[in-house]
Amino acid sequence: MSATGLRVLLVNCNTPMDNLIPAGVSLLSAVLKAEGCEVRCFDTTFYRPADFVTGDEARAMTLQVKRTNFSELGIHPKPNAAEADFRALVAEFQPDLIGFSVIECTHHLALTLARAIADYRPEVPRIWGNVHATFAADRIIGAPEIDMLCVGEGEVAIRALARALAAGRRPSGIPNLWIKNGGVERNALAPLVKLDDLPEQDWEIWERERFFKPMGGRIWVTGTFEMNRGCPYSCMYCVNYGLNRLYEAQGGYFREKSIPVLVREMLDKKQRYGLEFAYLVAESFLTTTRQRLEQFADLYPEVGLPFWVEARPESITKEKIALLERCGCEGISIGVESGSHEFRQAFMNRNIPNDKMVRAMEILAESRLRVSANNVIGFPTETRALIFETIELNRRFPRVNGVMCAIYNPYHGTRLREIAEEKGYIARDAVAGDYRKDTIMRMPHLSPEEIKGLQRTFPLYVKMPKARWPEILRAEAPTLEGDRVYAALAQEYTERYG
Repeated sequence: MSATGLRVLLVNCNTPMDNLIPAGVSLLSAVLKAEGCEVRCFDTTFYRPADFVTGDEARAMTLQVKRTNFSELGIHPKPNAAEADFRALVAEFQPDLIGFSVIECTHHLALTLARAIADYRPEVPRIWGNVHATFAADRIIGAPEIDMLCVGEGEVAIRALARALAAGRRPSGIPNLWIKNGGVERNALAPLVKLDDLPEQDWEIWERERFFKPMGGRIWVTGTFEMNRGCPYSCMYCVNYGLNRLYEAQGGYFREKSIPVLVREMLDKKQRYGLEFAYLVAESFLTTTRQRLEQFADLYPEVGLPFWVEARPESITKEKIALLERCGCEGISIGVESGSHEFRQAFMNRNIPNDKMVRAMEILAESRLRVSANNVIGFPTETRALIFETIELNRRFPRVNGVMCAIYNPYHGTRLREIAEEKGYIARDAVAGDYRKDTIMRMPHLSPEEIKGLQRTFPLYVKMPKARWPEILRAEAPTLEGDRVYAALAQEYTERYG
């Protein structure tokens, strides 16, 4: 049995101008097309509301990345409102199933789009998936715009759903799906998929402009490749905490794709799409076996694309970095998060001493890799003094090209979300925002304005002499005077440390 002839509209609810091909939606399209479905995608990426500050712009404004300009490539926001174009596509395509991929900070956007087609054939199911649907399921299933939720992985569930609809059956009993059938039918989790058994991603659903991604101050034609899924660690601020807990009976959520299968897809996509850069989805690239890393280093040079990875500091060794250099790695981001060992142990489930972090950065400083240090501020209970411990730790690093500073947001599925609710820092039904530029946390000891002021000055505190700190303190304030001081310091920073 297949779902031949079923028309499926996938909706990628993305934050404006965040231009990286999503592997998840691409895989769902591939699964559906293998079933004989006709698939279209409505992508919100190039719909930018007036006066909206994008994530990349926010990072550039806070000195974390170099400015890039999509307009130089002829890429501009779409002129119409997303709702109008979405309604038009639904009317033209006449889908039999509409699937929304939603992250927490696009929750309201997804609802807006769903309401825009509220009068379209009420018998056509509207299903939400992705981690927000998985971990906020109890809180969003009641929305009248939602008929089903996918809780957990989507590939098996959407195949079974498509087959049921194509056969004219009322969906029921499908693993991973919560289905409104009078009440809410909550089905059990399906077994985790084996990554090698999945089809290659379908990129035909994307506009050509979606392949352009800013990296290191340059815009590259970039492909996204899933090297593994999940993470062996369960950091309390990360959604992998929730995923590992959800799939605890199956041994956790983490799995790896075999290197030959990965390389084969990369070679195919490089040739077909003219790729210049590879984005490897791996939460902790170096946390794997030595044999796997050596196999990657042996096979990857045939792909020959520069690539960027994320890694934990405790996974850094001279031998592993030499392997990365050997196969063409361009850059690496290291998760620092907080500068307090005690705070990391208590609120992050991360147990690595600061001296080991510094040693990891010393090893990286001897390499030719572009290095970024990833920090987060504004955690539940975190104080200004603790944030300055993070600044002080970053000042000990010998060479870092990018000083990154995100703002903690309490996403569903994380342990820190639960703590934030318990302490009354957020309402139970609060929807978290964009970690690059805002916070919904309301802590009595650290205001949102102070957190945002520290975020924008974080690289200044790290790189500039301490004698300048009183001046930098003035630049934290969201006032005309604070903005004036910040603008002058930011220009100096760019010229000197740029």
